Amino acid sequence: MSLSAADVKYELESLRPNLFLDETEDTWEKIGKSVTSLIKLCENGGYDANPTEFVAALRAAHRPIISAMNSERTRLSLIPLEFFSTLAPVMGGEFEQLLPLFMQPLLNLCTRTNKVVLNRSRACIFSIIESSQSASLLTYFLQNIKDKSNTLKTVASEGTLACLNSCNPPDLERESRAIEIEAIIRATARDAHADVRKVSRKLFESYKILLPSRVAK
Repeated sequence: MSLSAADVKYELESLRPNLFLDETEDTWEKIGKSVTSLIKLCENGGYDANPTEFVAALRAAHRPIISAMNSERTRLSLIPLEFFSTLAPVMGGEFEQLLPLFMQPLLNLCTRTNKVVLNRSRACIFSIIESSQSASLLTYFLQNIKDKSNTLKTVASEGTLACLNSCNPPDLERESRAIEIEAIIRATARDAHADVRKVSRKLFESYKILLPSRVAK
């Protein structure tokens, strides 16, 4: 049975009280279940049925969602990551409107020492890159490319490479985006971490193919 716009609004309102609870030993499972309800709503066509209400609800709830994502309880932290990995393919290019709220918190998780959280965060970020194909992601990668965390720098450089391989070339050819790509290549080429320098070489090869006129300058 397909959901109506009214169904989606009702479901979003019903999960709100638990989503906004402060995290404690007694409440964290309720918070997790409310985000799981968002996943199920998304899987059942909730976004397509009422995209305006869905996005408005996420904007209103961005702080508790980020708080759950940042939880030291791994089981809770992983649920918002699963949600965004589910939502991004459904929204496609429309996910770009959520980047200012959620992209930096997702990147911050790449500094965690918890390998499970780190790997899920990375997978979530790459799902967003592939689904949204948004060149505006480059801004976030550039902002983090000189971070102290080697894992974050590696994800930012690999994310840039994924953007070059998936974004619409005319979007990447815009002056502002080309400048960001060049800044990332310069920073990664000189990085002390070998993995980052390795990705940098691949970035430059893709850059030469995408923007040959700028390489020639």
